Amino acid sequence: MPLFAAAAKHLHARRTTLRAVALCAGMVLAQAVSAAPAALRVGDQSGLVQTLLQAAGEAEPLTLPLSWHPFPAGPALLEALSAGAVDVGVVGNAPPVFAQAGGFDIRIIGVADGAQNNNALLLPQGSTVQQVADLKGQRVAVAKGSSGHYLLLAALRQAGLSPREVKIAYASPIDAQNAFASGHLDAWAVWYPFVGQATAHGARVLVDGSAWPETGLNFTVASGQALADPQRARQLGELMVRLARAQAWATAHPDAWAQALAGSTRLPLELVREMLAHQHLRYVPIDPSIIALQQRLADAFAAERLIPKPLQVEQVFDSRFNSLLPQPD
Repeated sequence: MPLFAAAAKHLHARRTTLRAVALCAGMVLAQAVSAAPAALRVGDQSGLVQTLLQAAGEAEPLTLPLSWHPFPAGPALLEALSAGAVDVGVVGNAPPVFAQAGGFDIRIIGVADGAQNNNALLLPQGSTVQQVADLKGQRVAVAKGSSGHYLLLAALRQAGLSPREVKIAYASPIDAQNAFASGHLDAWAVWYPFVGQATAHGARVLVDGSAWPETGLNFTVASGQALADPQRARQLGELMVRLARAQAWATAHPDAWAQALAGSTRLPLELVREMLAHQHLRYVPIDPSIIALQQRLADAFAAERLIPKPLQVEQVFDSRFNSLLPQPD
């Protein structure tokens, strides 16, 4: 056989073999890619959940790929959840009430409690008010439908006042902060970091949320679509485990967590330390006591016609991940 012919035949055979190997490799790669789970889409307010997982060393996507989607506030996040634009997110206690009242397809799958002292009813420097009853006829600002709003309603009820016996001014925290600082308000119901910023300039705490633990609940909320998907549901379970471990780390290491949080939010480190000193967050199982606390919130908002009708909040709780939570020491 001529040398060149033999070489050509050998080269042709080699190329054929290489194409076959490449084809097989491509098929294996395609199967691997198709078998890889899609990223769980996490709605995140101000990057707080991502910062928490990263600071605690729980963000490695080895078995749980995550994609992050920023939101300015809880209501917008829950709207996206209901629409299927994201799979899960963490919000405060009030947004789920309004989401349920609006018929949103969401479920509460995790609960962290212990942040009730982050809410407070503030008085400006020089105020002569000594008790909540003294606020009768006074002008009080609050963000409508917020945890601060519930604190105000609860404090007024405890003092024997109806909301109509004070002049409630609905305002965002930023607008209320300006009005409060300029002397146009007699009181302000709000939460940290606004509490710390105001007290640093002479404001006084009249009452905080310590008597009302329902003001200190944070909820991990998932979409109905994600929970109905077995693969997504498994991912949600793993995320719950990571969130609980991360929060336990943050509570046990307040200084390291404060530095990470200050870096993410650009708030002063001392203010963040003060805020964290007022809370002791931990993930707890969803049980009747937790549901009863949230029912108080819904009942108060229904009584003030902030939602169109009374709710049974147990309908939006899903306790399937309770058994995955780390056991307390």
